[in-house]
This record gives sequence, C-alpha cells and structure tokens, in this order.
Amino acid sequence: MRPAGEMWVTEGPASARWSLQDGAHAGHFLAAAEQLRAAGLLVDVAVGPEGDAAHAVVLASISSFFLRLLEDRSGELRQGPPPRVALPPGVSLWGWRALLAFAYGGAVPRGRQQEVAEAAQALGAPRLAAACALRLENDSREGGPEPLEEQWETLRAMKQLHGSGLGCDLQLQAGDEVIPVQRLALSCSCDFFRALFTCPMREATHDPAAPLATGLSPAELRLLLSFAYTGAVAGPWPTVLEAAETSLRYQAWGLLTLCLDVFTHGLTPETAPDVLSFAVTYELAQVGHVAEDYILATFPSVVATPAFLDLPPPLLIRLLRSDRLNVLHELEALEAASRWLLANGGGQEALAKEVLSSVRFALMSTCELKKVKAVTAGVAAPSLVQELLVAGFAPAAQLPCRVRALQEVLVVCGGEKVTSNLAARKPSRHLWFAHCYLSAVGLVKKVEWRALGRFPDGPRFRHAVAVVGNTLYVLGGKHYYGVHDTLASVYRYEPMEDAWERLASMSCGRSYFAAAALGEFIYALGGSSGELYCTDTVECYDLANDTWRRCQPLPMALCAHAACALDGALYVSGGFDEACQCQASLVRYVPGAPATLLAPMNGHRAGHVMEEAGGQLYVAGGLCHRAGHTGYRDQLAFEVYSPKLNSWALLSPLPRAHVVGSAAVLGGELVVLGGYSHETYQNTHLIHAYQPGSRRWISRGTLPHAYADLQACVLTVPSALRGPSCPEDPSRSPGIPNNV
Repeated sequence: MRPAGEMWVTEGPASARWSLQDGAHAGHFLAAAEQLRAAGLLVDVAVGPEGDAAHAVVLASISSFFLRLLEDRSGELRQGPPPRVALPPGVSLWGWRALLAFAYGGAVPRGRQQEVAEAAQALGAPRLAAACALRLENDSREGGPEPLEEQWETLRAMKQLHGSGLGCDLQLQAGDEVIPVQRLALSCSCDFFRALFTCPMREATHDPAAPLATGLSPAELRLLLSFAYTGAVAGPWPTVLEAAETSLRYQAWGLLTLCLDVFTHGLTPETAPDVLSFAVTYELAQVGHVAEDYILATFPSVVATPAFLDLPPPLLIRLLRSDRLNVLHELEALEAASRWLLANGGGQEALAKEVLSSVRFALMSTCELKKVKAVTAGVAAPSLVQELLVAGFAPAAQLPCRVRALQEVLVVCGGEKVTSNLAARKPSRHLWFAHCYLSAVGLVKKVEWRALGRFPDGPRFRHAVAVVGNTLYVLGGKHYYGVHDTLASVYRYEPMEDAWERLASMSCGRSYFAAAALGEFIYALGGSSGELYCTDTVECYDLANDTWRRCQPLPMALCAHAACALDGALYVSGGFDEACQCQASLVRYVPGAPATLLAPMNGHRAGHVMEEAGGQLYVAGGLCHRAGHTGYRDQLAFEVYSPKLNSWALLSPLPRAHVVGSAAVLGGELVVLGGYSHETYQNTHLIHAYQPGSRRWISRGTLPHAYADLQACVLTVPSALRGPSCPEDPSRSPGIPNNV
C-alpha cells in the first residue's frame, strides 16, 4: 500500500479546511506511465533508429525538442501507429535512452555521463543536463537530485501543459460540459479510465472527433484531474467525503488510500459520525470499526457537534447500546438521545421508543431520575417515558445491565500520601487502574479502582513514566525523602503478563524530571539529580539495545517541568530554573538539532502537566509566582498550544488546584488527577476531566487516596482483571481495597 503522505487541518472545527497530499504520488504516477509505455498502450510517438515508443506529453515535460513536436500537433486527432521521430544530430542512442529513463524514473543512468550531457543539450532538457553536471562534479554514486523530486517536477510540467491545452488527446463529456483531458494522466491515477482508454473495442468504435460521454459530473472529473497532477485534495470536509466516494466509484485507489488514512488516523469529533456512516454505506469494515471506537471513546465531544444529528437511527442505537460508550453518568446518554430525537424524531413514537430504550435507566441515580422528565420533554410522550422507566427497573431487565467501560483504562502509578492519622507522609508502590465509574440508584458516583501491580523495588514518587505500545516504562524518582535518595533505576512492566523487568539504569539519578517516548527511544530530560537542584542534561534509552546515551542538553537547567512528543519532536514547557523561578517557556527539542524556543505560555508555571490531544498541547495545573509578592500560588489557568500557529489560547480554568499531579488522555478527554494545593498544603484525591467538545471541566470521581507526586498513563489490562463490574445489589459499591 502506498504511503498516505501528509494531512493538515486549519481554522476552527466549523470552518475547517482540509489539505491532504500523497507524498509518493508522482513516483506511482510515472511508474504506471512506464508500465503503459512498456505495454505499448497510449503511446503516441516512436523515437530514434529503433522506434522506442513513448508518450509525447511526458517527453515534452522535460525536453523543449519534444515540446515543439507537441505544439506542432496541437489540435490534431491521431489514430493508428505512432509516428516516427528522428533524433537531432549529436544525440546517440545511449543519450536518448538516458533521457527516456530520466523522463519516467527521475534518475540519471550511470555511465557515459558526457554523452548523456550532450544529448540533454541537443534535446533541450535542462533538468537532465543539471543532473549530469552534478554527477560529473561530485563523481560519486549519490550525486544528483532525488528521483522523486524530479518526478514531481515532471508531473508539474504535465499539469502546465494540460492547462495550456497541449497533449490533450480526448474530450470528455461531464454533465453539460466538455473538458479536454490527457488520457495518460487519468489512466495513471484511475483504473476506471485506464480500462476505458486502453480497451481495443472502444478505440475501434469511438469517433475521435466527438466527445466521449462519462457518468461523471464536472466537479467529479475536475477532482480526478486535479489529483492526477498533484496527488492532493483540498477543501472543506464535505470535499474530502466526496473525494472518497468518487475514488470508490471510479477506482482511483491512490486517492482512496489518502482519504482512508484520514478516516482512520485523523478523526475528530466533527468528522467521526460522517466517517462511520460512510463506512457502513460502502461496507468498509475496518474503517467502520475505527470510527465507531473513536465515537464511543469521545462520545461527549461528538454529541456536541452538528454531525452527531446526522447519524442514521440504526447507528445511533448501536452506539447507545454499546458497553463501551464513554459517559460519566447515564443521564448523558439520555441527553444525547433526546438531542438527536428533537432534530430527527418528528413525533415518531416508534422511533422514540427504540432510541430511548437503549438508555440504561437502571444505572441512574435518584438525582438523575428526577431530571428524566425535563430531559425528554418534547421528545416522547410522558406515558412512553414512564413505560421505559418501569421496564428498565424490572428484575429481569436489570440482570444483563452493565456499566459502560472503555477498552483502555486509566492507570495510577506510585506517588505519596499522608497517613490516615496525618502523622507522616507515606510513598506508594502500587499501580491501580480505574475499572469503571459506578452509578446506580441511591449510590454516590465513584470510581471502582482495582489493583494492577506493585513496583518490584519498593515505593516510588517524583518519578517519570513512558508508554510504548502497551508497555509501561518507569524511570527514576525517589524511594524516600533523603537528599541522596534519588533513583537512576528503570523498570519495564508488561500489564498483560503482569511481568516486571529491570533495565539499564540512567547515567544519574533524577527526580522532578520529564520523560517521553519518541520513535524507538525514551528521553529523560532535566530534573533534580542528587544535590543538584536542577540540571540541563538529557539522555535517551535505546529500546532495542537496552542502553542509555547522552544527548544535547536543554537550553537551560530545569526541574518540575513537563514534556511530551508530537510530530517527531519533543516539547518541554515551564518548570523551575536554578534560581527557583517558574518559567513560561516552551522548547521544541529535536534530537540531533539545536533546541528552538517557541511562543511562551500566557503564565509561568512549574509542577504542572502537559499532554498532546488532537495535534495540540494542553497545559494545566502547577505553581506560579504571586503577583507583586514573594512566594508561589496555585496556577489554575488552562491553555492550549497550536504548533501550526505557534500560539497559545486560554481555556476554562481548572476547578481545583493540581500541583505535582498527573494527567493522561483517555476517551478524547484530558484527565488531570491528584497533586496538592499550595494554598492549603493538602493533597487532593480529585479527578477532573476536560471535554474539548463541550469545552468544560467535569469531575470524574476520586483517587484511592489523595496522592501527590504521582504518575498516570493509559493501558490495556488483562480481561481477567476486568470481570463483572455491576454488583448484584446496585445500591452497594464494592468499595476501595483496604490495602491501598
């Protein structure tokens, strides 16, 4: 399968403009042209003493000699064998065939470079001449431009020829319009046209002077022509959907691959419902699974979009009935169903009954049940709602009723807490995962935490973690509070096997530092090291070889900063410097290249969190300086960074302080948990989640204990640990294990 190239999204969700490009398209296009040439298909010129067949439009894209030939033929419609063209004086057979190979492959053949250069001069091929000059000058096997770059130049030249009407050997009827085309261009990017143009039956029966009728609209034909020359699609989201549909109907597989790459790797709350509907309509099972999983995981954000209202009834019902629907409270599922019915129900009682019966009323608390009447007003008759409520609480209906649970889970690693008698602080060695969010009649909502594992070498806090695949790496930190009790040890944990492995240690102990995975390496950046308050050193761990090596340092010494990876680079934000001053800086760190200072945050902060979601960086929590005073205060400001715009935007502030807490992205939400408040010096057990779709913070429940200096991540855990989650009596909670 060809690589899908690049994808950009600019502007806001409502007016987003998409630009997609297949970076390898030019190579695939000219490879297809070479296959047609070798088969003698669509060739219109025979060159040299041996009559080498070729496509004049390709040759004219690199040679003025063949461009003049094409111009002389302008307006002519030819049938029969291609005409013979004699080479100009001074062009050898070797030199001509070097130009032919360069035209289709973008590379200069090796050997007899002077002879090739003379042919390039005589045939008016300046790009070939320049490539030969570089080869002669460098006298190396790697001299000259990259073949793909030259192929893109050839494709751009073909596009210019088409725009001038040169090389257009057919007129296509699209709707009420007649559009001149180069048959070769459409044949190299679309199987439908390749079959149409190379069919001997069509050549024998079609009048070349008359336009060839197609079933395409003018917009569809222009889309296919544009992609043939550029390998790109640009426009609003409906244009991308139309491109995918057109590519399926006319077998433009390169265009389809590009669109499907966005459908599976570039989903947003605004686009996922359309992708799911598209996948179901065209029976694209894999794309449908990805889109459905995304919608289930980011359901609160998807519900807030206009696209949610366009979901077909069967798809909406399937989503509402899924055990993996990500809703904090079951009332959210009812609100979503009611919103959809208000837009689509139109008084259809049968449809309202089918949709509302997908909501699990038995999971609602008393407070939620009191809101059911108001939420369903205007959606369904009160008698129908009452009927569904009674059916939902019938004993037979409650037995199969399950709480909602995502496949991935939030995992809490280590940290430190205050003992129950407030006499001492106690570091933790436990790993817990949030199995589900309990909710039932009369039950206060809470998180059901289950044990996942324990650090093999004792408690750990002020450490760092990184996740590669589904493997957890735990680095550094402290066992206890001594100055020299800073760890350099590193462990790897496989949750599916519940197996720990000791790895090579870092070159020095680190605490209050940041770690992030990038490619096949994990980077440990800055932090406190023994008696050094903060350091600028960076080292990276080679996953394949179990070794550490030093890398170029940070621009400044930092501790209590945050870091994460995005688009092949590491981003480092804030932290304390050597003078204990909070920083507002953002550094782009690319291994092997100088670090770059980017736009600073709106406020200084240290002991904060930073996570990537949707191609942007979200920063929350931590400490900042008191305005006009010495000392620090809680930083509640919450902001997001756009790498494409190099700018920050302030969002809704955090509801509560989270200093030296942790964060993870789960179900499209930024989850911030634990830490302490500098105003009260009390640890917090609260979990807050930011929902980008509704742009609000919600409470997700509480931690097993009020932890600070902890770490969190997202993992998939064994199904054996995720047994039945609804207690037999829905008014009872299994509670928190006593040995936390």
